[in-house]
Amino acid sequence: MKTWIEFHLPAVSKSQDRSQKNCDAVPYWGGNSGASASLLLLLVIVAGFVFFLFVQPGDPSPQGGGEAEAALRRARIKVDLSETLDGQETVINIADLIIRRTLALHGFDLVEENYDFQVTGNLQCDYFQDLTFDFQGSSQHLEHQYHGRFTGALKDASGSNLQDLSFPEPLMNGRTDLALAQKDIRRRAASLIGGRLVTGTALGNPEIQGLLDALTDELDGRTYNEIVRQMVTLGAPAVPYLLDALRDDRPIQLSGTYPGFENLQKGDLKIYHAADLALRDLLDRDSYLDPDSTEDYLHRVRTAWLWVWEDMQSIPAELRVRSEDRKNTIPAAQG
Repeated sequence: MKTWIEFHLPAVSKSQDRSQKNCDAVPYWGGNSGASASLLLLLVIVAGFVFFLFVQPGDPSPQGGGEAEAALRRARIKVDLSETLDGQETVINIADLIIRRTLALHGFDLVEENYDFQVTGNLQCDYFQDLTFDFQGSSQHLEHQYHGRFTGALKDASGSNLQDLSFPEPLMNGRTDLALAQKDIRRRAASLIGGRLVTGTALGNPEIQGLLDALTDELDGRTYNEIVRQMVTLGAPAVPYLLDALRDDRPIQLSGTYPGFENLQKGDLKIYHAADLALRDLLDRDSYLDPDSTEDYLHRVRTAWLWVWEDMQSIPAELRVRSEDRKNTIPAAQG
């Protein structure tokens, strides 16, 4: 069952997001409930907004030409990572969770035995200093700074090293709040390790990264529309990289045509716009993201695409993003 919800907000100014001006149309795939037109009109009058709920029979998986209809399945990986904070083993191993999540999004099966690859290592995070601003005899706290050190590798089933993941220099991160500083150093380190894994020579897909980089090469003879089509042709393996590219704000230096916008100049579009266009074709949804979209709306689009892919990949609940918000949050306008 495929269900679309359109969430209409009060009037907005012309400077606000086109998607919010037209309507915040949000996909929610699941459920069979409907709402009568009279009730919706009543909500418009009483509450100032309305939900339009349309139920369309069919399978919740994408239909019609999307290469990502089947879940992405790759090799089997065992993750064996330890994590210490100020000399003590952590209660919640954030590095393990984030790296498992990254690998699951890229289609790898997480197993404990009979694996094809193994990720091993230790993340050690230690307090570095209380950064202060000293002036005329007084001292003001700025942030707590932590150092992160990782020693580890990607290995094959026989135990031979395929990729060294160790940090050549300690990674440093700081936050004003101590608890946030302790979490952020682990998150940042784990994200870096995960990124290296899925872009490395053993597990990475250099073709999709090359296409994304080509968008910034003004000497490339293709239009950005051609590159988007090539991304779509790669199918499901491209989706996780496109999800990451939704945070890539490098300006596109190629010409092309963007739906609804005829007078765009080079640099008006960012890589995340091209990634979004490719995801629309691959996952058979429409995010309504465009060059006028606000940063807040872009953030919601990122969350919405992640939720779609998490469902398609059957990501375990403990590895999902903001899973606790799914019942009460409308992430973005999709339909």
